[in-house]
Formats: sequence, structure tokens, C-alpha cells
Amino acid sequence: MRVGGARMGMIACAIALSLASLAATGTPAGRQPVLDQVALPHSYYWRELYLPQLTTGPSSASFLPDGESLVYSMGGSVWRQRIGDDDAIELTHAEGAYDYQPDVARDGRSVVFTRYDGKAMELWRLDLASGRAQALTHGGAVNVEPRLSPDGRRIAWVSTQGTGRFNLFVADIGDNGLRNARSLLGERTTPQDRYYYAAQDHAIHPSWSPDGRALLYVGNPDVAWGTGDLWTVAVDAPAQRRKLLSEETSWNARPELAPDGNRVLFASYHGRQTHQL
Repeated sequence: MRVGGARMGMIACAIALSLASLAATGTPAGRQPVLDQVALPHSYYWRELYLPQLTTGPSSASFLPDGESLVYSMGGSVWRQRIGDDDAIELTHAEGAYDYQPDVARDGRSVVFTRYDGKAMELWRLDLASGRAQALTHGGAVNVEPRLSPDGRRIAWVSTQGTGRFNLFVADIGDNGLRNARSLLGERTTPQDRYYYAAQDHAIHPSWSPDGRALLYVGNPDVAWGTGDLWTVAVDAPAQRRKLLSEETSWNARPELAPDGNRVLFASYHGRQTHQL
């Protein structure tokens, strides 16, 4: 497998320099918060458990339409690999940036993904035929979990744009980028007392219904503990939302609707110390 060794070497060098600086000073004096555009308590919590992480192995796998190949993120790049093959093809390698969470369009022509440039996380699209990458968002917010609708005409994602908290956004997507981008659910303050989470509700982990009319997501209205329950909402009638399952989820529940729309796969502790599917 062809892995970007230079990228991993650069990361190791940066870590070594940081450790040397701490050893010399004894404390991280003048340290600035990471992604200060996120207005949530306990940054270590959401940053480590929810935001995409640099990995030395594959993460966020997405099938190509033939069902025989995968696109995934690894080592800060997006890769493509045929199941059973030993070689992988590196699709992205932006200087000074790290790419995560690819989602393949149903027609197999493009991939949307999240790119971290050291300051913000923006959405990008990669044309698989030409290799051309195109920025889709430019607001300097944290934009993660891009998911293309089954017909490829819409995109859903999670963004801190406008509030500093994680909320569902949707937009139309075409050759020129995004149009009519908007927050789907708005923002609501709960009367519940929360310690690990903000007083304002969040909505994360979008997954499209097979007909493209609704989104499954995790939301925490009036939930004190855990990231929330499993909900569904009609994209063109966001007031029409309903709870599917009450569950004390973590940041990594990531529910996914089956292609027939009749089943949901998600990660849960269910009283155990490790995640189960």
C-alpha cells in the first residue's frame, strides 16, 4: 500500500518540537485554544470524540457504486482501494492540510470531504475523473460530516456557522458549488441542566433516507446526558420531526439508514464499556 511517508514524518517532527518546547518551559505558556470558533464546553471532549482525527489506518470508508471499491481517509489524505487488493491510490494530498470523512456520490463521479487547514474545517469536492478539487464552503467555521443525497442534488452536513455549535445544514449542490445553504433545524435552548454539553441543542450525524426527502440524525432536545436520541426530519418541512429511538448515545453513534430505509445501523454502548453495532 502506498502511504504518504513524508506526511507522517512531518507530523512526527511537529510533535517532537512541541514536546521539546514543553520540556524547556515546563508549561504551555500562551497556548491558544484549538478551533476557537466552536463555542462548547470541555473542548477535550468534543474535539477528541467527535471531530475527525488523523489516523495511520483507514477511517470513514465509503463505497463506490460498483460495491467493489472503497474511498476512505488515512494519514490526512483521501484514498481509493479495490477490496482484496494490496495497493491503494492516494486521491488528495494538499500541502499543509488534512482531509477526512469522504462521501462518494451515487453516480461515482465525485467525492465530498472535510479539509482541515490548521484554522478551519471546510467542505471540498473532488472530481474523480480529472482529480480537480473544489472548495464548497468558505466561512471559516467547522464543517464536518458531509453527506450527499441519493440523487446527488443536495448535501447535508454539520456546521458551527453562525452559532459556534454543531447544527445540521443543507444546501443544493451543482457544478458551481453550493446554493441555498441553510441551517435546517435552527437553534433551541433546553431547560435541562447539562455539564458536558451546551445549553443549546445540537444535531449531528446526518444520514439520508433512500428517497432523499428526510434525514436521520442524532439530536439532544431536553437530554441531559449523552449526545442525544435518534431523530428523523423532513428536509422540506423541518417542523415535521420525530424521535425514532431514545438512546444515551456518545459522540460516535453515527446512525446509518439501510438502502431499503427499513433498518438503522448505529454504534452504542448499551451498558458495555466498548462500542457495539
